[in-house]
Amino acid sequence: MKDLHSTPFPSHHNSQCDSCVFQQHSLHSPDFSRALVGSQRGYQTYRDLPWDLQKIQQPTIRERHLEPWKIALIVIGTAVAAAITIGLLVYFLAYDQKLFYYSANVKITNIRYSNEFSRQSSGRFRDLSERVERLIDKTFHNSILRKKYIRSRLIRVSPDADGVMAEALLTFWFSSTDSREALREKVERILRSSLKKYTGPLRINVRYSTISSKYTISLKASSCPFL
Repeated sequence: MKDLHSTPFPSHHNSQCDSCVFQQHSLHSPDFSRALVGSQRGYQTYRDLPWDLQKIQQPTIRERHLEPWKIALIVIGTAVAAAITIGLLVYFLAYDQKLFYYSANVKITNIRYSNEFSRQSSGRFRDLSERVERLIDKTFHNSILRKKYIRSRLIRVSPDADGVMAEALLTFWFSSTDSREALREKVERILRSSLKKYTGPLRINVRYSTISSKYTISLKASSCPFL
């Protein structure tokens, strides 16, 4: 009889099962996730954060590059630029302007002169003044000079061989660099063209109706009541 104690029993630990082999393989296999983290260690050293958290924090960090003093400098620069622009506009639109005065002599042939025209308070003078001023206002309000034209005022009525000569003072608002003579020619051309088309109660001799230059006044030294 064989000795039972001497008979070797098969040991379960001498042959490795599949599960044990998988466990040992997993224990000895390199951890690729750790290796990947280790290779990126130099790129995510900022505050020792993992890569995914570091990626989230980057936009917030970049927004902080615009410091408060830079924002204040931008705001101040914008305000100064706006103030300079407004100042230049005010200068060129107001202080660089002058009042140009022209004398319009309109010859009227269906009115005879009387002593009443020597007084601006008389009824005949006021009636003629209203008609002449309305005609001139309408002429320049419908012209290319409508933004430059201010007003007209009848100042004198004098006798003429064929009727009367009505003298009106025309006021314009032009740039100080404009030519007074060139503007006079333009004003006269516009007025003559309107008088040729006029069909009202006044009979006007366009040929003897003229425009002459009077004077200019700088707006810096004047206080114009109709501006």
